[in-house]
Amino acid sequence: MNSFSSSRRTFIKRCVISGIAVYSAPLLWKMGNSQAGGLSEALTAQFKGNNKLKFRMDGIAKVTGEKIYGRDYRAMDMPGWPDQQGYAYILRLDDAGHVYQGFDLNMLPQQARPGQVITAKELARDGVSLPPFFGSDMLLPEGKTAHYLGHAVAILLFDNFAAFKQAKNLLQFNKKVIRYGEKTAFVSESRDPYTSWRIIREEGESGPSGEDKYSPLQDGIFFPNYKAHRPQWPEVMDQQGSVSERGMYYAGRINEDITGGNENWQVLEREYRTQIIDPMMMEPEAFNGWFDEKEGTFHTVITSQSPQDYQEQAVHMLKHGPLAGKVKNLVVHSPFIGGGFGAKDHSIFPYYGLVAAMYAGKPMRLANDRFEQFQAGLKRHPFTMKNRLAVDKKTLKIKALTADMTVDGGGRVNFTGSVTMVGATALQSIYYIPRNDIKATAYASRNPDSGSMRGYGTLQSMATMESMMNEMAGDLKVDAIDLRRANVMESGQRNTQGAIPNGALRYREMLDMAQQHPMWLERAAKKAAFEAANPGKKYGVGFGITTKDYGTGAASPSAAVRLSKSGKIEVDICFMEMGTGTQSSQAVVVKDKLGVIADKVTVAEVDAWQAMQQIQTHNPYFINQQQQDEMEKNPRWTPVIGMASAASMSSYYQTHATKAAAEIIFRHGIWPAAVAIWSEKYFNGTMAPNNLNDAGAARWVDGKLTTQGYPPLSIEVLAKRVHDMGLVTGAMVHAFNRWAWSEATYDILGQEVNLEVDGLALQYGDGANDRLKAAMNSKGYHLLDRTSVNYPETALNNAMVTYYAPCAAMVEIAVNEGNGEVEILNSHTWLEAGKVIVEELVEGQIQGGLAMGVGHALYEEIPSFEDGAGNGTWNLNRYKVPKADQVGVWRQQHTILPPLSDTDPSKGIGEVVMISIVPALVEAVYQAISVRFYDLPMTAQKIKGAIS
Repeated sequence: MNSFSSSRRTFIKRCVISGIAVYSAPLLWKMGNSQAGGLSEALTAQFKGNNKLKFRMDGIAKVTGEKIYGRDYRAMDMPGWPDQQGYAYILRLDDAGHVYQGFDLNMLPQQARPGQVITAKELARDGVSLPPFFGSDMLLPEGKTAHYLGHAVAILLFDNFAAFKQAKNLLQFNKKVIRYGEKTAFVSESRDPYTSWRIIREEGESGPSGEDKYSPLQDGIFFPNYKAHRPQWPEVMDQQGSVSERGMYYAGRINEDITGGNENWQVLEREYRTQIIDPMMMEPEAFNGWFDEKEGTFHTVITSQSPQDYQEQAVHMLKHGPLAGKVKNLVVHSPFIGGGFGAKDHSIFPYYGLVAAMYAGKPMRLANDRFEQFQAGLKRHPFTMKNRLAVDKKTLKIKALTADMTVDGGGRVNFTGSVTMVGATALQSIYYIPRNDIKATAYASRNPDSGSMRGYGTLQSMATMESMMNEMAGDLKVDAIDLRRANVMESGQRNTQGAIPNGALRYREMLDMAQQHPMWLERAAKKAAFEAANPGKKYGVGFGITTKDYGTGAASPSAAVRLSKSGKIEVDICFMEMGTGTQSSQAVVVKDKLGVIADKVTVAEVDAWQAMQQIQTHNPYFINQQQQDEMEKNPRWTPVIGMASAASMSSYYQTHATKAAAEIIFRHGIWPAAVAIWSEKYFNGTMAPNNLNDAGAARWVDGKLTTQGYPPLSIEVLAKRVHDMGLVTGAMVHAFNRWAWSEATYDILGQEVNLEVDGLALQYGDGANDRLKAAMNSKGYHLLDRTSVNYPETALNNAMVTYYAPCAAMVEIAVNEGNGEVEILNSHTWLEAGKVIVEELVEGQIQGGLAMGVGHALYEEIPSFEDGAGNGTWNLNRYKVPKADQVGVWRQQHTILPPLSDTDPSKGIGEVVMISIVPALVEAVYQAISVRFYDLPMTAQKIKGAIS
């Protein structure tokens, strides 16, 4: 065994949860930084170029193979671990309609027998259970029926790879392993829905921007009772009654008016269905763990988008079972995860690895192959949507919208509740809806569980709204973009929840651009010409525009920025690098405030934030105003301490925290140091006061600071003076956003400062006085108490979403009548991303998003139930994903709208870029073959069948 002494742990940060000291080791050694293990600093530093990002921060590491992903690590790769690696395999059920009666391993030869077998019996004996978030029956006991296809029943532990591999080859796909008994009802049929939402709004007399007659934000939210496992909404309708009675009154009016057959209204009623989709991230999930009994330390290597959540939940699991009372320390390594698309956020997978390692007595690796990832990984929720849209025939204005959405959440709860809510709020897309009644209910089923996959419900609902607008335009015989222009939501108008979206809405500007695009203007002429020149092929052009919310309504980013005496800038952030370029973009973010790109960015930092000593108490979505008012009196309290790397959070939310920390260093370090230098060297300061009073007038030019004609100063010169004067050289911040940022007041070096952060700790330079040096006693930081705080009101939870990023897509396609295949001839994407941090990274998102949207619309599909992923036989030989030549990779064009000003915030665009292409393709296929599809995907087989 290699030595793993305390000195080797000095790079690890420490905190305590429930009596167990928890250490976070972000991204394994140097891989969290720009420097890779075997590469020179001079080489890796080239990413900065001439103070302009030359390539991704991890670019050199990627192309040289130095960037290693979590599933690639074995025990021998980990400092201090034993070299012997054990392996775990999970037995899962492919039948959810019969009683489970145990398993048979007799087909395994002696050399392939597991050293240990963990079943529900062992877990019950030792008091081990899943975190409550995931529900019960981590391993299904004998005598019960599987909750869902793929339900785990046993974890087999093997001492070496040879035994593991031989056993897996004999067990996987073997129908003789599991024994079943009598037929039973499906477990899901006896469960109440996961969630039910209803969004009712009636516009007020003063119109789109005025007070509503009724809306969730204004009046509140109500929920149904459940009877026979179905929602039962209140029956009493009373305009003067309770929240629910008033809501049902207006819902009744809306539905009666649509049903009533108003001769001035064109009503379109359609049912849409979307499919189950697998995220298909490049790296399936993996886990490695080992308990060092000598030192009482449990080590884990995980592949998760939410390591901070795993860290906390793992501690509570370790308090039970064979290691109860033995674990003193938990080390959580958070490597690069090889893609996530949301499906590695709050995944159940690492907890099975944790259990395997708890019982093993040696390093234990649990890693899905692609078959297992299909069977057990999180999926995109399938939706069924029954929508009705009413439009005034003369004005083309939308009059009302109703919807009844049914969402399949699979066998375990994950983020189904919020996915359902977000999907319901997204239905309106970019349009102003004066009256709406939108219902959405999520049910359990025997499908594998669905979770936080890219699109998060909005892909499903907004694509249907766009399809309705396209079809409605055809019914009304008007240009589809003209119909959109007549109904586009303007800045200051209210959404279906009665909330006003933040910022400027530039939807009309995007529609104008699209309507003038040659692809749109020339579509009729090109259709005739193309089809004449290409017998057997049909031509079509389609358009879609959507706007995706970003954030969760309980965002809590943390960041730390430090300036060394030599002028080097280091940044720590809580966000994980998932291939989106977050690490690189956050290096660029500090340039606005500190003049140069950061030299090092450590991502997935979890425990450094313990320096702020924050606590949280209530669920941020259900806390009431009285509770918040009471708790905020404690300067250590925050609604949420940490956040997962999901929901398109980095460009807006993480950037806010990083910029705030950099701004503090500038205002309370660099600027006063610059003033001191200019006053001493370039001004007769002893005879007259200088005019350097406005830090806002300072400008960074070519990496040097100047103002009012004073000589530019380099960051190296400034940093030395900051340190010598004992000014602020490091800032750690925590912020909270509930559709608006919290604000707090602090005393920084005798100056009262109001900041959009609710937690703050500082570091000072070498020249600081003894009092300030002594104050840096919270993990090297001076923890400041806020003197006042203002959190967004809890009623903003009823707004549900208010931050949006819009995207439009136009696609030109040809359909082969012989085989039904769709060829993408051209595509154009319009994106409003606010202030772009790194344009090349945004372009990458556009390209990747388009590919995923094409997959959703044309190729990707897993059947429900017994023929689906839960049976364990799905892989890429059956699951079709689009290839490069099927997404028009060389014919993609895009327009990124310039920001309104350099003060525009950066928007979260990671999800919206994939959505608009879906309805655009649906419409393009219709324009080609005159057949509309309401059930995705539009596979070549379906298209061929429709043509014939």
